[in-house]
Amino acid sequence: MTPTYAQWPPNAQKPRSTLPRPGGDRAEPGSLASRIREARVRAFLTGETDEAQTELEALISKTAKLFSESISEETRKDYARRWRRFESWCEQKGFDPLDSPPEVVMIFLADHVGPEGSSLSTLRGYMAAINRIHVEAGLQPPGDDPAMTLFLRSMRKGVKPRDPQDEISALKIGPLREVCRYLDSIGPDPVEVRDRALFALHRAGLGDGEVVRLVWDDVRLTPKYASIYVRSLRSERSDRRARIDALEDPDICGVRALRAWRDLAGTTVPWVVTMTDKNGGREDREWESRDVFRIRKARLNSLGKAGDKAELDQAMRLLGSSRPDVLRDKALILLGFAGAFRRPDVLGFRWTDVTLVESGMVLRLRKSKTDRVGEGVDVGIPKGAAAITDPVAALIAWRDRMERQLGPDYLAEGGHIFTKVGRAGRIGTLPLTTTALSVMIRARMAEAGIEGRWSGRSLRRGFISTAADLGMRLEDIAKGSRHATLDSLILYISSDPWRDNPATQMGL
Repeated sequence: MTPTYAQWPPNAQKPRSTLPRPGGDRAEPGSLASRIREARVRAFLTGETDEAQTELEALISKTAKLFSESISEETRKDYARRWRRFESWCEQKGFDPLDSPPEVVMIFLADHVGPEGSSLSTLRGYMAAINRIHVEAGLQPPGDDPAMTLFLRSMRKGVKPRDPQDEISALKIGPLREVCRYLDSIGPDPVEVRDRALFALHRAGLGDGEVVRLVWDDVRLTPKYASIYVRSLRSERSDRRARIDALEDPDICGVRALRAWRDLAGTTVPWVVTMTDKNGGREDREWESRDVFRIRKARLNSLGKAGDKAELDQAMRLLGSSRPDVLRDKALILLGFAGAFRRPDVLGFRWTDVTLVESGMVLRLRKSKTDRVGEGVDVGIPKGAAAITDPVAALIAWRDRMERQLGPDYLAEGGHIFTKVGRAGRIGTLPLTTTALSVMIRARMAEAGIEGRWSGRSLRRGFISTAADLGMRLEDIAKGSRHATLDSLILYISSDPWRDNPATQMGL
């Protein structure tokens, strides 16, 4: 008599369960159908195809890739992640994950139901992923079984209801103004202001060894010039004076750069250039010349500049003003809200998708969740009525910073709009991930002191909720948010007990 699953020792190798699978249609191993199905599953789970050696293999890979692109990349990755979890569960229980009978999937879902179990939407996501992998493999999806439909319906009773406190907060127009006001209040990075003064000294002819010995008592600042007493440590060389004349262009004026650094850092620490943190704190010790060399080269490298005079001027223009991460974050938050974009959509935009017009700008959304064939749609973003929340002005400010730092070719060649920004102000070329977007929004809202459960979805939810608060018709909201059905749109509107409350109009 074969022992049941529960009778097997924990560490023993359990046999594969072989529940009957009605309607299975497996292709013969090695056949064209089998090879295409294997390629489809591999392309769907990894997003990649095998390197083709023959013309037929190339066509098989191309076919598999086209199947995997029938949904968005984010959805494909989510399905692949959920399938791997189901696959791992089957390995532990002794079941075959592929060509699974409905009973195996029911057991899997039941194993995730309980007080501390998954939400109903997560369980449905597992079901969708399992179905899709079976489709890619040319097999009957377990979810098509009538018994599975009844099971999913009854499963609602055992799933813990979602706590309203756990729902993602909608970033409505009020908090949106607050976070934008906070972003505008962020001053220049003290480290950037210091490095800008360092570049001014270097451009005036001071070497790294002379910079590290420079103290504020040796610097005299006037509106028209800066006089610097440069001390020599070598007996065979005499001390000298360096002079920096004021320039009309404030962005490359060395006098302004030194004064801005002195006003920000103060003179309690005698050394002009010291180790400095993001808050302006300074170490009261003299650097070594290699410290200055390392900082100067790292900063120039992060800005994509060399060390000649022309490039030093360009580097000074980029430093000590608005921080690149602040410019990017404000543009991203406002654009995501104004366009009610999904996270992958707003992060997938390239500069060639943007067209400036008199009333604002038009963004070409080439592909989205509700446009799987990639017909594309033009989304109009109007200019903001208030400067603080103008998405067009914010995007232009970010574009100008990227153009100055990465060059105009990056924009003309269709580089990504919202990319990573390093600690030293380096602007990358790789787009942000959806996770990074959520992390950024949570961080900015926390810095602004705005409570809530924030994520990347807060932007789209905030647009829809704000429109509902203003009494707009659902059809008009759906047009702006590009929802395919009103049923899915309603799910985005937060439950607000004060919205359209009759008691507020009864004069109580």
